[in-house]
Amino acid sequence: MQAFISIPKDKIFTSEIVINKSRFLGFAKFISTEAEANEYLHSLHEKYHDARHICYAYRLLNTAKASDDGEPAGTAGKPILNILEKRGLLCVIVAVVRYFGGIKLGAGGLLRAYSNATLQALDTAKLVTWGPAKRLKIKLDYSEYEPFLNKIKNRKIKVLNADFSSGVELEIVAGRDEEVDGASLLEEIIYSFEE
Repeated sequence: MQAFISIPKDKIFTSEIVINKSRFLGFAKFISTEAEANEYLHSLHEKYHDARHICYAYRLLNTAKASDDGEPAGTAGKPILNILEKRGLLCVIVAVVRYFGGIKLGAGGLLRAYSNATLQALDTAKLVTWGPAKRLKIKLDYSEYEPFLNKIKNRKIKVLNADFSSGVELEIVAGRDEEVDGASLLEEIIYSFEE
């Protein structure tokens, strides 16, 4: 797997625009699987159950999907997906919730509205690089803890959890090419050291 550009995890980036009394609410979120995308869309449908449309697009490492959710074909999901592709973003879903204001916008108006809601939501996010990494576990003596922290300070290694109950047991994440003596592999993951 190669490094890729996305948005930070565990935060939703939003936008809101109003065009001819129709409200468009944009939401951009990091996802890593289709199941996460479906779960997020389900939560939006529950929260905005009274909205006319919830159009979306997402790009993962090996797949992409877009939906116009009842809007005229190609006026909502495809423009969202085009923006994700042009920006080179992966592991991102953008959903735009539309509350119909009673005035039809036409195909061009819809395309611009969905595009602008997407762009504004993405523009609120700081782009970060994600790449292959590994989650590791390492056990140290108490006296080895501070030297270990100094050793990893300027490397792609981050401490996720520390347990000091009997010695020092650390759960760390390290870039794929980082070697950590004495550590055992828990799992291969994707991770951003820029967050």
